[in-house]
Amino acid sequence: MTAPNMTARILRLIVENSPVSQSDLKVRSGLSMSTVSQAANRLLAQGVIHELGLRRVSMGRPKTLLGLNPDYASVIGIQLNAERNLIVMTDLTGKLLGEQQMPSGAMTPRQLGDALAKFLRTVEDKRVGAIGLAISGLVDAANGSCIRSRVLEWENVPIARLLEARFSLPVFIENDANAMAMAALVFGQLGTAHSAIIATYGKGIGAGIVLERQLYRGRFGKAGEIGHGLLGDGSKRLLEDVAASQAILDRVNAARGGHATSLQALDNQPDSDTLTILNDAGEHLGISLANLSVAFDPDVVYLAMEPQMASRILLDAITQSFQQYRLRLSPHVTPLQFLTDSNRMWALGAAGFAVNQLLDVLSAEADGDPDA
Repeated sequence: MTAPNMTARILRLIVENSPVSQSDLKVRSGLSMSTVSQAANRLLAQGVIHELGLRRVSMGRPKTLLGLNPDYASVIGIQLNAERNLIVMTDLTGKLLGEQQMPSGAMTPRQLGDALAKFLRTVEDKRVGAIGLAISGLVDAANGSCIRSRVLEWENVPIARLLEARFSLPVFIENDANAMAMAALVFGQLGTAHSAIIATYGKGIGAGIVLERQLYRGRFGKAGEIGHGLLGDGSKRLLEDVAASQAILDRVNAARGGHATSLQALDNQPDSDTLTILNDAGEHLGISLANLSVAFDPDVVYLAMEPQMASRILLDAITQSFQQYRLRLSPHVTPLQFLTDSNRMWALGAAGFAVNQLLDVLSAEADGDPDA
């Protein structure tokens, strides 16, 4: 293992286990104490990490605790999806420092760049280390390109290169579900879980898959595209045709002759048609999540959606279906948890993804890599 890789490994262990001592890092990494100390000292000298005080032990000298320095740099997170286009700035621990709403729906790369430039002018006192984009659609994360996004009306757009050329900052892109999965890992929401499914719900449905604390993208980056999976009822319909938020609203409005715009509002005096549609959608989505839990055996399954989508009827139907179809071969039962309390979760996911990528850049800088 090269020195830069060792420094990056130590930095990630500090981020995941903070506050942590060098002796704890030695145990967790399997590296020698001298190697751990050299990497930690490089990061301390660079200011990427800082000391958090002492931990008293029963015998021997107190241990100095280390943690990521949240003020060393900030990151930009951008969500581009059917529900909301939003820019946020966070520190390295995910603390929100600022935000700017953008018009929803399709926008050109130039319009995105102009909105970002406007936002950056309001936070000129912050050192920005990286930009992360969470895009609704298919992306090539390695090459920084959006392969296809129906929401943005983009096809084969090298968005990372375009923004890097304009702002002289590293830009990383990912689809929105994967970005949220990485943010949950980096910002600590996964806790001690080693594997998790983080599904995202809206006009599209997708899932980020974390296995052994690593994001699993699949051979061509399309792992977790559950919204494009066929239902098991022989109808040849896709999950998104039945269970996505807009699909539900279209079916309800067609049945009732109404103009409902919020799933949550459907809970108010629902008629029989509405109950049938919500329960049908919830059953199919619950089955899909249960199948993911059977396939990957995660510690936990999350379903994230914005507050206005959190129909109690829909969530109850999803829960009942998931509990009915999940695997029961062992005493351990995979829990399903809902994340419904934020309108900026995808933007924060993009910021978390940017932090994850930035850790390698900061490690290389600490090692004196001229190409970092």
